[in-house]
Formats: sequence, C-alpha cells, structure tokens
Amino acid sequence: MLKASALYLVVVIALIIAVFCASLITVAAFYRQEHQKSLRYAKLSVNLESGRALLLSSNYQLYDQEDRLDLFEEENDSVLLRKEHWGLFDLGTVSAFSQKDTLSQSFLIGLDASGDKSAIYLADEDRPLSVSGKTQIVGVAELPKAGIRQAYVDGRAYEGKELVKGALRESGRSLPKLNKTLILQLQETLQDSSESDPISADSASRSFFRNVKKIRISPKNPIVGGSYSGKIVLLCDTVLTIKKEARLSNVLVFAPGIIVENGFRGSCQLFAVDSVVTNGPVSFDYPSAIGVLSKGKGGNQPKITLGEGSILSGILFTHEEERSDLQTQISLGKNSKVMGEIYASGFIKFEKPVIIEGKVSCNRFIIQTPSTLYENYLIDITLNRPKRSLYYLTSSLFNSTSKNQRVLTWLK
Repeated sequence: MLKASALYLVVVIALIIAVFCASLITVAAFYRQEHQKSLRYAKLSVNLESGRALLLSSNYQLYDQEDRLDLFEEENDSVLLRKEHWGLFDLGTVSAFSQKDTLSQSFLIGLDASGDKSAIYLADEDRPLSVSGKTQIVGVAELPKAGIRQAYVDGRAYEGKELVKGALRESGRSLPKLNKTLILQLQETLQDSSESDPISADSASRSFFRNVKKIRISPKNPIVGGSYSGKIVLLCDTVLTIKKEARLSNVLVFAPGIIVENGFRGSCQLFAVDSVVTNGPVSFDYPSAIGVLSKGKGGNQPKITLGEGSILSGILFTHEEERSDLQTQISLGKNSKVMGEIYASGFIKFEKPVIIEGKVSCNRFIIQTPSTLYENYLIDITLNRPKRSLYYLTSSLFNSTSKNQRVLTWLK
C-alpha cells in the first residue's frame, strides 16, 4: 500500500517536468522568433545596401521626390529612396522595410576627387607666376604661357631646387565654370523670403530623415550662439554673427554677410552675398564650406576672410556671373591652413605663411608684405596636392568629370 507522501512526490515531479517542458517550448519559440528576426535583419541589410548603391549610381537623377521601389518585384523587398541637395553636396536617405521592420540610413554624397592631380590653376592674364622664399608647389601646375620664375623679394631668394614638383600645363584665359544649376539653387535660397520657423530657443536639432526645418533669425538680434544640428537651415536678412560658443553640426547658414567669432569650431556650410569674415583663429571641420555669391552690384568688394591661425577642411569659393572692377577676393591670414579646395572667381590674397593641402584656382594672387603688395607672387606659401587626404570627396560645384559617387559622411 502506497503512502500518501508518494502521491505528493509524484505531483512535484510532474510539476517539475511540466515546467521544464514549458521552458523548452518557450526557449524554442524565442529562438525561432530571434532566428526569423535575424533573417529579416540580414535581408533588410542587403536591401539597404542595394538602395544605397542605387542612390550612388551616376544614373540616378531623381531629386526631391520619394522613390519607392520593389527591388525584386516580389512585393516583400521594398525600399524608399530620396535624394536632394544639401548645400554643395547631395543628401541621400534610404529605408528598407518589411512588415513592421525598418532599417534606414542617411548620408552626404561626394565625388571622388583622386583623378584631379592639380595643385594650382592660375588663369592666363599674360603675366608669369613668381615664387620666392620657402614656397612649395607639389602637384600639377596649370599656369599662364608666361610660365613661372624665381623672384628676389625683401632680400630673400627662392630657396627650393625645383619651381614645381610636378607636371606643368598651360591654363586658359578664364577659370573653369562652376555648376550653374547648383549656383542658382544657392542664390534662390539666399533670396528666400518665405515664412519660416521663428527662433524660439538657443538650440534645435532635426533628423535628416525628416523634412528640412528653416529658422529665420530676427534682424533685431542677428546672433547665433546656441547648438544647432541636423537638417536645419538658418536664414537671416542682415549681417549675421556666429558666436564662438555656437555649436553647428552639418547645418546650412544663409545671410547677406556672416561674421564668425574667434574661437568657433564646427561643421557647417556658410553662404553669403557680400562677405564671410572670421575673426582670429577658427576651425571648420570636414565637410565644411564657405561661399560668397556676388550679385555684381554695389561698391563693396565681395570677399571671404579666413583669419590668422584658422583651419578649414572643405571648400572655399567665390562666384560672380561677370567679371566686375572689384573682383571677388579670398583672403587667407597668417598661419592659416586649408585642406580641400579653393576657388576664387577673382583674387586670392595671402599673408605669409599659408599652407594649402589640395587645389587652388583663381585669376590672380596677391600677397601682402610689410613694405609692398605683390601681384602673382607666392612667398612662403605651400601648395601641396598629394598631402590632401585620400578620403577627401569633392562637390559637383566644380563640374567634376568623376562619376564615382561615394558616401562622404554618415548622418542621423
């Protein structure tokens, strides 16, 4: 005859077995769910890469529209593509989705610039380029027919052995034309008078997966001193001052004139009609850009001034439709450094020494010494094309012949 305790023991064992079996079923269900999730994630990742490849293709020319595609026409591999202009570059967003699962990417697009080996393009105005002191030109030099010569300035001769460490080519009478479509888009934004969000706080952030947020700075207090990041366009109808404590990340700024205070550091694209001036050392991180688009009217000389000790990684350019008496000017202060490209539709003025790792294009050089102003002289100026980063990507602004589009930087 069984004791009552034996029944109790059987119940306990049965309960343990039931719990164990339930656990196995739960683990199996969880594993299956995670396995299916992993498969969906892998499939979405592949679809995301396919969508990105489509956007980076030179054949993809659809702008400012959402483009929904079924990659394999099986109604379960959908991607959403969008390409639009963001300053001097293109902005791409890709989303791959299946049921309730979505993977997305946002990035700036640049052009491969490795094929352009030119360090200098000086338009042919029937005068030679003169070099003195510790000047170095490394890379292809596109110069006037009058060529290049050594010069004796302020008691100093040229200290190098070769005038150019690279090939010599003849330049044309004018500079290569800029991308007209892109210039028109920038000019339209500079003239934008549409309503926009008033500035209501010292900071704002906007995901690049959302629509652009335009903020118009009040002309009564034209100052930017807060933190702005993402898909934000700052507009101002008067001269705008960017304080040194401002934190700008990938935003666009448009104003008639822009002043950047000493000590500022950020990544942004600044566009003006009259001038962009930096006071003292500032640092613009890659990919930054500064552009002045002159209307060709008025008595002031449109210019960009990069203050003493400043560093810029990206693009400096000026533009005017027709050459005026007061041609545009880019002025580089003493000990300043540019890693990228400089294009001046007029003059480039140096205060020696200056280092440029990349390419320079202009109609004429001007260099200021304590005693004299020299034209088409380079004194203690370094132009080194091979020093520019191998990962540097250029803009379609320069009508590059390169069709190789690549991801310039990832965005959020």
